Amino acid sequence: MGASNHGFSQEQQEYLVNVLSGLNLHKALSRGGSASDAPPETIYGVPMEDLCKEEVAKHKMHPVDMWRQVEEWEAAGHLAAGLDQFLLRHLGFFNVEPASPGYMMRLRCPACILRGDQLQTLGHVAQTFAGGYSHVTTRGSLQLREIPPGNVIPIVEALQEVGLTSQGTGADSARNLTCGPTAGFDPAELIDMRPMAKRLSTRILRTKELQGIPRKFNISFDGGGVISCVSDTNDIYFQAIEVGPNDHRLEPGIWCRIGLGGITGHQDFARDTGLVCKPEEAVDIAEAMLRVFVAHGDRTNRGKARLKYLLDREGHDWFCSRAREVLESFGTGAELRPLPAGVESPRAAIDRQGHIGVHKQKQAGLNYIGVALELGRMSAEQMIGLGRIAADFGGNDIRLTVWQNPLIVGVPDDNIAAVEMEIAALGLTTRANTFAAGAVACTGKWACKLGLAYTKQDALGIVRHLEERFTLDSPINIHLTGCPNSCAQHYIGDIGLVGSTAPGGGEGYNIVLGGGSDQDQSLARPLCGPVPAAEVNGILENVVSHYLDARSPGQTFLEYVRGLPDDALPTLVPTEFSAAS
Repeated sequence: MGASNHGFSQEQQEYLVNVLSGLNLHKALSRGGSASDAPPETIYGVPMEDLCKEEVAKHKMHPVDMWRQVEEWEAAGHLAAGLDQFLLRHLGFFNVEPASPGYMMRLRCPACILRGDQLQTLGHVAQTFAGGYSHVTTRGSLQLREIPPGNVIPIVEALQEVGLTSQGTGADSARNLTCGPTAGFDPAELIDMRPMAKRLSTRILRTKELQGIPRKFNISFDGGGVISCVSDTNDIYFQAIEVGPNDHRLEPGIWCRIGLGGITGHQDFARDTGLVCKPEEAVDIAEAMLRVFVAHGDRTNRGKARLKYLLDREGHDWFCSRAREVLESFGTGAELRPLPAGVESPRAAIDRQGHIGVHKQKQAGLNYIGVALELGRMSAEQMIGLGRIAADFGGNDIRLTVWQNPLIVGVPDDNIAAVEMEIAALGLTTRANTFAAGAVACTGKWACKLGLAYTKQDALGIVRHLEERFTLDSPINIHLTGCPNSCAQHYIGDIGLVGSTAPGGGEGYNIVLGGGSDQDQSLARPLCGPVPAAEVNGILENVVSHYLDARSPGQTFLEYVRGLPDDALPTLVPTEFSAAS
């Protein structure tokens, strides 16, 4: 698989893989026989000739078996490309050229947790081996960028020294397992689900069959706290519910509701299965469901390989039946139980700005402090500084949120003022206006091959444009994503923008309105587009102005927009921009 195999270029290697797999010759030739002598070969029941090229690559070299190859590339200063690069993404390193130099590295931090000393180490790694900064991601993780070939192994070794890894964060992996970021100290949570997220992540990384799966996979554990982890956008979610003592249809106590098939970029939320499990059974049940996906997911068409499409094809009942069969083989006693309608107590209200500022923990005298970042970016110096603050003034505990910011946890009442001063000295703040606090953006065209728009830069311009003109009494979340893959989940934003090609060429956006998750769950509706990026500020200014002028007292933006019929949405677009939409 290396750059110089048999003197072939990367493109020639990929061509040969496709041709040989299509003819089913490669295995026969490796045994010295002829094609007619070779018995038919299948992967999870799929004939080799029907596999897509990525599946053939994983069959020839499983991602967990490629470390010697990585050592060879690093020694040669080789930047992996093509199918080599596809395999390397499973280890967390992405060739993002020409959008950005070298590799991007994505961290795996189960339950979205880092220690302060770990963040300090990551800051030094960013200074020494990468571009000197990081981004908090929409899965509560971190990315380092501008990593030249030759620095992959030093980064992996530095991560290992502090108990971190980048493995399983890209390509066909079960990605970073998210948890409510306030788990363990949230006054409203029903149960701390960090142990489940950590245990499942370890099990996945220690089980070869659960890596190199048919496609990416997202799993979330929601303990019912005040900050959303948008669990209903995941392939599987476990959401804590409470059954009261007066209902005899299900044993009183804490249970986990199970949802399947979320993928908002394909306009689908995870659907409630009508099933629950005990919290301590969630890890076994997640593994069983993941194994059903491994065995039956589509390995021929990557556009239809996510869990949603298996569920569409076979049905939720079929999927859950297969999961029960796998569970029985474990012999642990874990089981899926039906959830009677209406037995659970209402969930605590989600605080849409609970990830910014100072907030009380359930532990007396302690607080968590949400640091506002500009669209997830931290310099290496800020990473080192925040890690030191967490270690010196808090509990050495940092949480990353899907809203792209860190929380410093365990700050005593007497240390709040000192922490805020230390954060300000780093050029950061614990305060944000109602536009900035909910602004989310993927890296976009600046650093992603797939990006069609400069989402980070455009989001910053949008926030500053709107905050100069309006003062709000409730937040408006704005999500910008650079392509239809929807890493920033534009369909769940109050305002969502997805990169596109503008009329006549150039950078543009399609704009949608009225999305939400959790208790506000709904997919946003189209407003206009594609429109040139230069016109977006004017359009959104008009949208917000309409809302403030026409809303009822106390009405949120989401309530206002959802109250408009489809044919009224175009009236929010200024006349001078209507032709573009």
